[in-house]
Amino acid sequence: MNKRRIYTLNGLPPEVIAVAFAKCSRSPESFDKISKELNADLSRKFHERWVVGYGHSSVAEHAVLSLAIENVSVIATKVIEDNRLASYTEKSTRYQAFDKDRVYRPTGLGQNEELYNETIDYLMDKYEELNVKMRPFIEEKYPKEADESDRFYKVRIDNVLLDNTRYILPAAILTNLGMTVNARQLEHAIVKMMTHPLKELRDIGQELKDAAIKVTPTLIKYTKKNDYIDNSAKSLAKYTEDLTADIIPSVDESVELVESDENPEDKIIAALIFRDSHISYGQAVEIVAKMDISKKSEALAIAMKDIGKFDAPIRELEHAYFTFDILVDYGAFRDIQRHRMCTQTNQLLTTLHGFDVPDEVNEAGYSNFYKECMEKADLAFKEMAKDMPHEASYIVPLAYKKRVLIKWNLREIYHFVKLRSGHGAHPSYKSVAQQIYRIIEKKYPLLAKHLVCDLD
Repeated sequence: MNKRRIYTLNGLPPEVIAVAFAKCSRSPESFDKISKELNADLSRKFHERWVVGYGHSSVAEHAVLSLAIENVSVIATKVIEDNRLASYTEKSTRYQAFDKDRVYRPTGLGQNEELYNETIDYLMDKYEELNVKMRPFIEEKYPKEADESDRFYKVRIDNVLLDNTRYILPAAILTNLGMTVNARQLEHAIVKMMTHPLKELRDIGQELKDAAIKVTPTLIKYTKKNDYIDNSAKSLAKYTEDLTADIIPSVDESVELVESDENPEDKIIAALIFRDSHISYGQAVEIVAKMDISKKSEALAIAMKDIGKFDAPIRELEHAYFTFDILVDYGAFRDIQRHRMCTQTNQLLTTLHGFDVPDEVNEAGYSNFYKECMEKADLAFKEMAKDMPHEASYIVPLAYKKRVLIKWNLREIYHFVKLRSGHGAHPSYKSVAQQIYRIIEKKYPLLAKHLVCDLD
């Protein structure tokens, strides 16, 4: 009798694990026995033949790497994290202070170098100055609790303080992140970085390749710049510039639903009926078409009634899609962007859309101080962007807004709205989550009643 076995393949190189799993399709042996017969040389030969030679790339998904990436700019982290099938954890600007020694300073800026360094130094000095100026106000507004330790109180005050002052930080600040990814996705990520217009990203791509080759010497060794990605990006940028050169960017809406499925409730209910029957989807659609509002509401209620606090909703919610145009400050965008189970289209970071001022900066009486920082950065950006629009993004403070187009299914919207509107959520992205909820509530009330949103 064959006994069920579930175990881990610990201590083996990622490429050996990938081969062990790949061989199960044609070998009757157990995984641990297969892996004992393998060594690094045999694994490399297997990958050279099947993954590289014949394009069986799915095998590379079993080779998983955890990469520590340190001292890269905030701009670079958003490019690194723009890879859907990976996991990331990043240093927070809300809980850690930054200084001018940890700022990316590109080479090859030519006549823009002096302006760049002067602007970066100015912003970092003002960031440190505002931290000192605002501390008394924050301490007075949030007094120490009777049972609160000195250490915990300092941490709490520091967090509130940094949450306000971080908006002055330029996107050039250096940060750290951890990345866990399989070799197939890493290969794609490295190719995109090696093709990026910014030298920092091209260098990071090469360094990621160098680090990963030590662990997976075969699976990513052929990564290089991709001419299609490079040429299409340049051609489309020129094409778009010609079309939009005379149009002033709109800043009217912060969250706008620009497209959604027709009758998304019907699609979800039809999928539910399809799942638990043996009829075709077309027949399920016909059933839903005959339902009145109360019957549709009942179907959705049955599907969602037993969901718990930490449960993900059923997968059938993925059949309804919604596309949002979101205008949000770059600091909040950094958190929103990490919701990667969607389709994102990002614009270049600029100063064109204006900036946000934190409420407590106004309360403390430092709005003029703050706005002077934004104006200084704006002037420098506009001057530098004439020749180097990508490099100019580094000097844009986190307070400035940018646009992102996101296409989410309802299941991911459920997760985003619940998480980003919850207790302790930052006001910027909490507002985005609340606006998404209200838009859906107004247009699709049957769906909104099952979303979880803190409207406080």
